[in-house]
Amino acid sequence: MRTSHLSALRALEAALRTGSFRLAADDLGVTTAAVGQQIRGLEEYVGCQLFVRKPSGALPTEAAVGVATELTAGFGSISTVLKRLKEPVLDNRLSISTSLAIAEYWLTPRLPSFYAICDQFDLRIDTTHRLVDLRSEEFDFVIRFGPEPDDTHESVFLFDGCVVPICTPEFAAQYCLSESTTSLDGVPLIHVKEETTDPGWLNWARWSKKFGLEYEERGTIPEFPRLSSGLKGAREGLGIVLCGMVESFSALADGSMIMPFGGKSAVRSEFSYRLVSLRGRARSKTQNDFRDWMAAESETYRDEVEGLLGR
Repeated sequence: MRTSHLSALRALEAALRTGSFRLAADDLGVTTAAVGQQIRGLEEYVGCQLFVRKPSGALPTEAAVGVATELTAGFGSISTVLKRLKEPVLDNRLSISTSLAIAEYWLTPRLPSFYAICDQFDLRIDTTHRLVDLRSEEFDFVIRFGPEPDDTHESVFLFDGCVVPICTPEFAAQYCLSESTTSLDGVPLIHVKEETTDPGWLNWARWSKKFGLEYEERGTIPEFPRLSSGLKGAREGLGIVLCGMVESFSALADGSMIMPFGGKSAVRSEFSYRLVSLRGRARSKTQNDFRDWMAAESETYRDEVEGLLGR
């Protein structure tokens, strides 16, 4: 491919991203005619039509739409490379993307121990549930709950996901909840909108069926949008909630919340938490230290969870 075709591919990417030749031209700082000419030259080179020209505007063909995501990621990677060449990465930088739950309940409480290893580092944490593309975004690591990533990524296993019913000791006593409980009838249950596609994650109907407890779906039920909200409701004594171990661990450890049905009521999910990075990307000493520290902290946490569950 001739180098000149990079400009044509850039015009194609901009037209697909913005939705028109005119907006693409504004984005690239050229004329609409120049965008159209670049794309027409690209069509001649690849031997297929990329846009259908109509009086109302140009519409992308299936062939063009099919490469839109890869084009945007590719030019994003080029932009990242240029920025890194222009502004060398600081040796003490750590840029991490993770979920709000991991950042709030797991990572932040443990960070002080990392300062003993590296007392001066530039830490940047982005909290989001979206899938981050490490090829085009400037993150050193992502901490994610999911299946094992593909071969373009490296991953460090941290710990399994786990869901367990929890409530306050007072609530358990009020409703006589124990390992011998056989029915959830009349027990206020806090429902949480499922935040994961993990097939092993359980709601109350699936959990009660797994453990043989009587359960009847109610016509109107309170439902919280996130596990953190459901956990707060349980802390206030509103009911018992099926909660992730990440969110509930500290409360279970200090005794403010309990597992009324015992440690055996916890169910491991099919997905796991992993520290993921892009394979082949150079890492600084600080980044390597962080990776090793995460692995060690996770091993300790796994042992603590096993002790908490009595396994």
